[in-house]
Amino acid sequence: MADWSKLSIDISSLIHGELSVLDYIRVGAVCKQWNFACKLKYHCPTKKPQSPWLVLPDECDTTTIKFFSILEKKTYKIPCPEPMIHRRAYIGSGHGWLVTVNDTCSMHLLNPLTGAQIPLPPVTTLPFVSAHHNSHGQIIDIKFIMGQQVVSSFESLHHFFFHKAILSSTPDADGDFTIMMICNVRCQLAFAPARDKAWTSVSTHYGDADVMYHNAKFCMINYDGIIKIR
Repeated sequence: MADWSKLSIDISSLIHGELSVLDYIRVGAVCKQWNFACKLKYHCPTKKPQSPWLVLPDECDTTTIKFFSILEKKTYKIPCPEPMIHRRAYIGSGHGWLVTVNDTCSMHLLNPLTGAQIPLPPVTTLPFVSAHHNSHGQIIDIKFIMGQQVVSSFESLHHFFFHKAILSSTPDADGDFTIMMICNVRCQLAFAPARDKAWTSVSTHYGDADVMYHNAKFCMINYDGIIKIR
């Protein structure tokens, strides 16, 4: 009888690309080898189009992430990736990855199935955000422009600064993706290509209400009803 646990990583990856999200989770529980293949840092769990899964809040359980399958109308819980990410806010998603912000406003891309994380540029690289450091170089305070006022608070930045973020493509190991976000109370645009160390702010006369990625272009609509493409 064949020993399926000894399948090569390459073959396992081909199999993963044909699975549904739920089957992908189940495959990782078969044995250590298959679980290892599922946890590859930049491995894309499945290449097939999937019905959306919604992330649901669950303040009572900090060890799992709760998802709702729209197609199956069922709720599923999967183990929370390490390091613990339960306290992060989710400001966007795409291609199986979440855009997260922690309580000190550090941003990461997170794959909730593999646990892979990719750090994003600090918000302090934006021209309207600044940081104060202690003697050890740790950030103790962040200031940002809120209308005509300067607000100094991690909590304010966390709740009022981030509006939405989207990805242009899958952030695999050699992926050439760009992330675009709407931020600040003025709903300004900022973007960062893969491996960039800083955000680039886009100057606009009107705040942007929404942004999406379609046909290799970012499409934005502002509060004046004007559609822009770049």
